[in-house]
Amino acid sequence: MKDVEWLEKYIREKNIDAKIIEVRRASTVKEAAEEVGCSKRQIIKSIVLAAEDDAMIAIVDGTSSVDLKRVEKLVGKKVKVADREEVLHLTDFPAGGVPPVGHNCKVILDERVLKNERVYGGGGDEKHLLLISPSEIVGDGAVVARIRK
Repeated sequence: MKDVEWLEKYIREKNIDAKIIEVRRASTVKEAAEEVGCSKRQIIKSIVLAAEDDAMIAIVDGTSSVDLKRVEKLVGKKVKVADREEVLHLTDFPAGGVPPVGHNCKVILDERVLKNERVYGGGGDEKHLLLISPSEIVGDGAVVARIRK
């Protein structure tokens, strides 16, 4: 299983300008925003989607939800939100800690996330957040598209 240490090593090796921050709890957008003192729009959610045998990660800000129809149109296949077990199986990260970088699958970043200079995303588990610029997420291979409802 991948964890905070794995993520720390990954961002260091890939020279990604990001920082892992330890928090008391950040399993919801509200908790994360309160922990770091930012708006819900500066929190990003990495939603793991399952499409047949493929995994995909859809990233939206904390005030948005993923529009599965838009994602399906973009990727050309039916997708569903992965359950907790599937999240771990597909990403090797526990649900609630999936970061926006470090994946061997398609990552789609909602265009509105780019309006933030820095965002907080999953940091490997529910007690860590990753402070990162959206441009670094794109630099790690994410495709930018409108995928929010």
